[in-house]
Amino acid sequence: MNIWHICIFELRRILKIRSVVLNLFILPLLLIFILGTALSSTMGTADDVIPVIVRVGIIHSNIESGEGSDTVNQALDTFVNSPVVAEMVKVQNFTTEEEAVHSLRTGKLDFAVMIPSDFGQNVMMGKEARLQWIRGKDNTLNTLGETLFTRFTDEWNRQMAITKVLGPEVIAAIASASESGMANSTSIAVTNPGKTGTAYSASQYYAASMLAMFMLYSGMTTSTSLFGERDNKTLIRLQAAPIGNGVIFAGKIAGNSLLAFLQATTIILMTYWLYGVDWGTHPWYIVLTCVCITLASMTLGVIVALVCKSTASASATLQGIIVAMTFISGGFMPIPIDFVQRLSQFTVNHWALQSFLRMMLDAPVAEILYNILMLGLVCAVLLFISGMIYRKAGYRYE
Repeated sequence: MNIWHICIFELRRILKIRSVVLNLFILPLLLIFILGTALSSTMGTADDVIPVIVRVGIIHSNIESGEGSDTVNQALDTFVNSPVVAEMVKVQNFTTEEEAVHSLRTGKLDFAVMIPSDFGQNVMMGKEARLQWIRGKDNTLNTLGETLFTRFTDEWNRQMAITKVLGPEVIAAIASASESGMANSTSIAVTNPGKTGTAYSASQYYAASMLAMFMLYSGMTTSTSLFGERDNKTLIRLQAAPIGNGVIFAGKIAGNSLLAFLQATTIILMTYWLYGVDWGTHPWYIVLTCVCITLASMTLGVIVALVCKSTASASATLQGIIVAMTFISGGFMPIPIDFVQRLSQFTVNHWALQSFLRMMLDAPVAEILYNILMLGLVCAVLLFISGMIYRKAGYRYE
């Protein structure tokens, strides 16, 4: 009897248990379908997130006449009429703040920009120049408006910094370039990570998060199997055979690892065929990520099995760890809290989820490998801890 025989026997034994097949193969597919369908309105493609056009009002009431104000007006007109910005905003000019606020309240405007009275003066003196916002009812439209016009002021402040160093004649050169049409281009680009114009859907997000979570649940079958041999006293007979404890232990780990790979293959293929989940164009990186998750799952199962005293306590502990890591990593719903996001970087789920999402978005290979490398680092720490515990406690009948 060798590791391979124990491995195959362990896999066949587990697959005969209906509750295991239900929890590891059917339940994740149901959850992906339910969560992906129910939360599809909160996630989607970039076309769903970025509105077609934003109605922006520009208030000119307090601008002082002069060379600076003329330069500002000309630059702002060039900016809003540039091809990229013109596709996203529809500009209306106002002379008073009250008119713009009334249009915002009646729904005729989405966002308003007020040019401060000292804007032109600050421009000519090389000081920091800022616009003032009047926000509308829609937070998404407000964010887009602020982003666009902040880009405009950032560019002006950059030019003013150059002016401060090289002299005021740079302003004249900028105005001349604007008049000759050289300033019609803009460096603003609305893009997403990876493929331009793409973003992951709710089905993709929850397929990735549920795959990571339920692969970790394979570690629970490992823990249950290790305790089962002790509780049923079959470990005595195994240890009486001419094989070492390490062979028995390795065979059971290998069997549960094959189960995790079979589970991952089933979830990936079924979500692709049934739900249309696009897993990207890097199948070998998906395999490498699943190898790391499997390693993490087995090491967690071993650590809990060797530390806890009973099957019930081991299952409860491991389940609590998996659910906590999934929650912190945003596996149930993204959590936009800095402290939680920093804490999630110490979890298996975070790096597994980010690896899958980067592959789905066809991100640069270096970015994908970075997330896989960090996942491997977390797995290496868990492997070291499990090795130290096994060396001290061992796997034997007590």
